Amino acid sequence: MTLPNPIGKQVEVLALPEHGHFVVLGTAGSGKTTLAIYRAAYLAKTHCAANERTLLVTFNKALVTFLKSISSDLLKNVDVLNYHRFARGYLAFRNKMGRNDIVPPYSQRYFTKTEIISEAYREIQNENKGVSTLERPVEVFIEEINWIQKHGITSLEEYQEVERTGRAGTRISRSTRIYFYMVYDRYLRIRDNKGYLYDMEDLAFYVREELKNDSSQRMYKHIIIDEGQDFSPTMLQSLALAIPKGGSLTYFGDVAQQIYGSRISWRSAGFFNPSIWEFSQNYRNTKEIAALGLAISKMPYFKDDTDLIEPQFPRASGPLPAMIKFNNEEEEINYYLETVKGLSTNQMVAILVRDRETLNYVRNKLGEKMIHSQKLSGDMNTWISRPGVWVGTYHSAKGLEFDTVLMPFCTSDRLPPEERIVSLGSEEEAFSEEIKLLYVGVTRARRGLIITYADERTKLLPTDAALYQEENYGD
Repeated sequence: MTLPNPIGKQVEVLALPEHGHFVVLGTAGSGKTTLAIYRAAYLAKTHCAANERTLLVTFNKALVTFLKSISSDLLKNVDVLNYHRFARGYLAFRNKMGRNDIVPPYSQRYFTKTEIISEAYREIQNENKGVSTLERPVEVFIEEINWIQKHGITSLEEYQEVERTGRAGTRISRSTRIYFYMVYDRYLRIRDNKGYLYDMEDLAFYVREELKNDSSQRMYKHIIIDEGQDFSPTMLQSLALAIPKGGSLTYFGDVAQQIYGSRISWRSAGFFNPSIWEFSQNYRNTKEIAALGLAISKMPYFKDDTDLIEPQFPRASGPLPAMIKFNNEEEEINYYLETVKGLSTNQMVAILVRDRETLNYVRNKLGEKMIHSQKLSGDMNTWISRPGVWVGTYHSAKGLEFDTVLMPFCTSDRLPPEERIVSLGSEEEAFSEEIKLLYVGVTRARRGLIITYADERTKLLPTDAALYQEENYGD
């Protein structure tokens, strides 16, 4: 795969000064990732001494593999890492990270974060009988604790005073926050007793605090952040501290694709007087796919944001996205097994789904029909830019693009799933989060898009019939 040459505003952003903080906000398909690569290569080549390096950092492991594969010839003296790899490496360098110091998010052999929070929740429940707040589902406490950690909150007083940005739809009054903090504090004590120092949400806080006290020479003179909208405030704050005086930090992001965290803005990062640029031209999607993406972003579930960049439609036109209704999911998956064979002979085709369980189900079905597929995940070793089939979650597809995208199971009972409504505390919050997943899925497609469902279609997709070529399978 050959990277396109920078054009228009991209050329100006590429050559921004080599010191200071810069924010580039762009719509899907506007070339943010391409510019992140070129910016990293430019700074490493022209503004790094022999002993200085540049970091290109993102959130998604699969995107790291993609970036390395398409830019290895360009990125000399540049490290390409996901944030947690950077954080672990830095803490290890400072002798603050051992082999098993992080609570695993999921595991069959060790205690997970969910299990430890659940243990803390039960203990606080037993110690405070009759408190209605402690009768709320444990999933609400897990989600709130993640939010507390992402904002680097370290005391009950701070928690009671702070505005819960991005969590307004979850009904937690100031008077009840004490119980959430009690569960959080007990979680930390139990975690410590089990021999863990960190989890994936508070790792950035400890990196930030360590950097505040670290007067040694910084490893990176320049840091470029790709898909920055998925970074928590403490992640961004730590990266701002990880460059020396005279270095640069360049942030590329799109709030419309913010699928980790809840509407957390880069403005919480404490960037110093940043220069802000906007990319509005969509170079990836056809006019019809871009129109559907724009319609999704204008739905009431899509929360208003001052940083949302409305796309300018490209000149290229193509077929309308297909919207197909099936009688049942078995009929739906069989359609995919037949369709993907023909499409993948001369196209890069992605089947994108909501969760890992569905991903594994689809891959198993493909395997039964002897259809080879690549799994989009952090375990990918290489990126293959040739016709074939990829299967992944919406999360794992961030920053990637394909000739055709297939989006099965877009039904009302799957999007949003009931467990997300429970854990986020309200249907409003779940709809606001899940609609961005669909936006990401739709905007991965260059020219072909097929969306399917059985029974009842999710409310998160626009109802305007002019946006689709609709059909009932079998009619």
